Amino acid sequence: MKLRINQLSTSPPYLDLPDDLTGYAVTLDLSHCDAAHEAGLGVLISEVRSRGAARVVITGSPRELQGTGRAHGAAAA
Repeated sequence: MKLRINQLSTSPPYLDLPDDLTGYAVTLDLSHCDAAHEAGLGVLISEVRSRGAARVVITGSPRELQGTGRAHGAAAA
């Protein structure tokens, strides 16, 4: 099941979200959302999980993922 954040009510009571998500892998598509929608993402993820979703996948984030800056492999001398 794929849900676009800007197409959902992103504050409780989540009127557009199905009551029973048992066993579903839910993809939250962030490609069309703004910072205000992203701010409430943690609460929305908790709500999706509480409705039984087996997995939550987040796609389309406008932010780049950044590493920790640690070198992998051989240790620096």
